[in-house]
Amino acid sequence: MNIETTTGAAMGILAVAAYIDWKDHRVPNWLTLSAWIFGVLFHTLLNGWSGLGASLLGTVVGFSTLIIPYALKGMGAGDVKLMASVGAWVGAAVTWQAFLWIVIIGGAMGVYSILRSREVVDRVSVLLCAGRNMMSMSSLDAGMGASAPKKILLPYGVPIAFGFYAYFLFGGLI
Repeated sequence: MNIETTTGAAMGILAVAAYIDWKDHRVPNWLTLSAWIFGVLFHTLLNGWSGLGASLLGTVVGFSTLIIPYALKGMGAGDVKLMASVGAWVGAAVTWQAFLWIVIIGGAMGVYSILRSREVVDRVSVLLCAGRNMMSMSSLDAGMGASAPKKILLPYGVPIAFGFYAYFLFGGLI
């Protein structure tokens, strides 16, 4: 893989996605689909079948990291597609290692959002209920009823972008 080109492309895709997600609370299909197509084409044209395989493996790893939280209604489909499309550009190993950063940054943003909402006690009970639901593989908001506080929307494209940027920086890619 051409590290400079793939890192640069991924950084651009992530910057656009984070901005749109922050502003509109969605990651658009035109961005994720075109990023994925160009990533797969780039690697296939550059490295043939091995490039295609590496790009598709990166896609699968990116998709796999967030599909369970999406299935449990803990995040949007755009976030999953963003991870898959960036995975097509940077490959499986980088995607997985960046995901570890994404979890830390996303968790910190979630805690900050809860503290900022000033409904800490209510939010902790929601988190405990969501954790129980995740262990039983049911919807994260199952059993919360009408008394549950309003959901705090976290534009997860932002921690995805910052997680990849952190890996690129500390992994020596930029």
